[in-house]
Amino acid sequence: MENLTPTAHTILGYVASHPRSGYEIRQAASRNPFWGISDGQLYPQLRLLAGAGLIESDGMDGPRGKTIWRITPSGRQALRDWLGEETPPVVIRDENLVKLLFAAPLDRGLARALVEERRAQFASFRDLVAAVAPGASWTDAERSAAATVPALVRDYGLEFADDAVAWCDRVLDALDGDA
Repeated sequence: MENLTPTAHTILGYVASHPRSGYEIRQAASRNPFWGISDGQLYPQLRLLAGAGLIESDGMDGPRGKTIWRITPSGRQALRDWLGEETPPVVIRDENLVKLLFAAPLDRGLARALVEERRAQFASFRDLVAAVAPGASWTDAERSAAATVPALVRDYGLEFADDAVAWCDRVLDALDGDA
């Protein structure tokens, strides 16, 4: 199906690994530091995917109306099609860096505060990524099928955060040295 959002495709990916309730999808997404899904996105997207025949419910409402969703053959094909599409280029819109660019010549203390804020955010992001246990909720077969890729994606996040923190430290040293 065309015109699915990246969030809808992400939901298909979560349901493709194994049937899940909306709550379980939200929990899995909350552990993913690279693509979040809000409740405001999740439930409308589940209805859209079900309406398009890409996922289906088990037809049973469990405790508190819990519906378990599973991917359909059409949904699996839509996921495969999306995975095979060229990914749009990374676009970085970073308000902190723009502020830093303008603050540096105007107010050294403000520039330093922006870098400290940035450093704290990347340190927090690193902690979030470090807490991820790739495939912890998966079956042995799911872990085997994924090979080492989930751990390598986690490593990417850790290295990215470490590099960003190191860059912040260099900028702070430069700001202190230029004073």
